[in-house]
Amino acid sequence: MTIPTAAQLTPIPAINARVALVSREGVLTSEAMATLDKWRAYGLGAGRLIPCHATGTNVITLLPTDASPTLEGYRFGDAFLFWAENNSTGAVTAKVKPKSTSTYTLATIKVYITNGSAQAGAGDVVANSVYVAYFAPHLDSNAGGLVLK
Repeated sequence: MTIPTAAQLTPIPAINARVALVSREGVLTSEAMATLDKWRAYGLGAGRLIPCHATGTNVITLLPTDASPTLEGYRFGDAFLFWAENNSTGAVTAKVKPKSTSTYTLATIKVYITNGSAQAGAGDVVANSVYVAYFAPHLDSNAGGLVLK
């Protein structure tokens, strides 16, 4: 199965061999700094296990720690590590607030159990239990969902 483009990380542009990376004074140029910043961001984003604080009962809000990578959206390979605050009492969904200072959250998506074959419901999330929720873009008619492990 092909991973949808929207669920993939943004690729890093190739280095332009005609652009100086170091000035005559031996200092990194702005182009070099921009390239290094892109590599750093990409490294932080590749195969991400994102530790989160979690709040809520049936709508779980995941708040990545300050050391977490920048999130542009849900990406295949994202795994959110959290422990549940409450027992679920009905159908479970989740949303991610990319940074504690963000004024927005990513879309609310369904949370699944049994490898994505059923939406999590009452009793499937247990208070004080630790979970890893993997983003799977093909779930919920390609709207994506989180699979609990």
